[in-house]
Amino acid sequence: MGIQFLNDDADFTIIKPENISGLYFPLASEAGLKSAITPNLGGDCKLDQESFLLEPVSIENLHNNRSSRNFWCAAEDGCWSAAGVSALQEADKFTQKQDESSLTAGLMWQTAVRESAAYGLRAEITSFVPKDETAEVMAVRISNAGISPISFTPIAAVPIYGRSADNLRDHRNVTSMLHRIRTTENGILVTPTMSFDEKGHRHNSRTYYIFGHDGEGRLPVSFYPTTEMFIGEGGSFLRPRSVFELRNGVPSGTFIEGKEAMGGIRFQAVTLEPGCSAEYIILLGITDHIEMLLSLQESYITWDKMLGKLSDTKQYWQEKVNIRYHSGSHDYDSFMRWVSFQPYLRRIFGCSFLPHHDYGRGGRGWRDLWQDCLALLLMDPAEVHDMIKANFGGIRMDGTNATIIGVGEGNFIADRNGIARVWMD
Repeated sequence: MGIQFLNDDADFTIIKPENISGLYFPLASEAGLKSAITPNLGGDCKLDQESFLLEPVSIENLHNNRSSRNFWCAAEDGCWSAAGVSALQEADKFTQKQDESSLTAGLMWQTAVRESAAYGLRAEITSFVPKDETAEVMAVRISNAGISPISFTPIAAVPIYGRSADNLRDHRNVTSMLHRIRTTENGILVTPTMSFDEKGHRHNSRTYYIFGHDGEGRLPVSFYPTTEMFIGEGGSFLRPRSVFELRNGVPSGTFIEGKEAMGGIRFQAVTLEPGCSAEYIILLGITDHIEMLLSLQESYITWDKMLGKLSDTKQYWQEKVNIRYHSGSHDYDSFMRWVSFQPYLRRIFGCSFLPHHDYGRGGRGWRDLWQDCLALLLMDPAEVHDMIKANFGGIRMDGTNATIIGVGEGNFIADRNGIARVWMD
């Protein structure tokens, strides 16, 4: 695979990572947001089985799906995807015309770098989930790597799924009709009126959002809030007509209902002199409290504030994985640091929320918890003490011991369908 470990924190880099099939990276927070992201910014983002911001993916979707996070630079002589997700870039793979690219990543963050000789542009896209928030940050820096000034219009593009994973094949079209989409001065909000499937109808108060501004806090100029509007008649996510034809978006204050939602955000056109850069901060997230979004955006309103949040997140997870190895082999020690990080990922993702681990509906096995306790014992004994006490709540005198973890610590059920079974644990 060509992984090169960079330091004692086990940060690593890979050259041309998009040429590696099935490669993705986990991003998550203690608040419960769970993302999977590929070098081309594919993957998904969710809170639980009922709340997916991006369309749910399994491993085979990673090379099939066109709908992914993206960031376009639309110029007069063509349009370049900073994420490498365009029809032309797909056609240029494995040829001399393929973009130069690399991926650098550490615990709960990744930076994808891409440079185009044809367009003279270089992109650095850093993705992370802040340690205590239900938001994913996409920090984009576009630089002029050429010798002449370059003008382009920046457009962020994130398709919003905004519903239960079950709706992929259960009322997909009907649930799009429940979408209530509105644009604000800084982004797009999608609040479905209800959750709807064969099990019944449930009122929904959860909002899915995509916000954006440049690195100095300047707001977007217009929006493409529906898939239909963004890709255009006959278009696709690999060649959206709104980007290639620079179609006008809609202003803040627009309300649309009953459509597939899109987080299309158009910024003011820029001209970069050689060696100069422009920065953009995109926030993707899910909330039950819309009134909190203003303060969230304020926390990332400038590039420096975003870098501070990124630094805090890196430090938090490095301190969590507070065990290091000294075997004499730097690569082995770095690899074992990732092995030590794995129990934290299991605790957050369980068995259901990564492309290779897509079974079940979000539950974690009660017996698996004991293995995690052993692994975490050296790194966080105080927390493991509380976990062990709570886990004993899954032992019952009649033998119907827990098999699945419920919501919250110490809440267990013997079977998801309410069928009590006797186990010999």
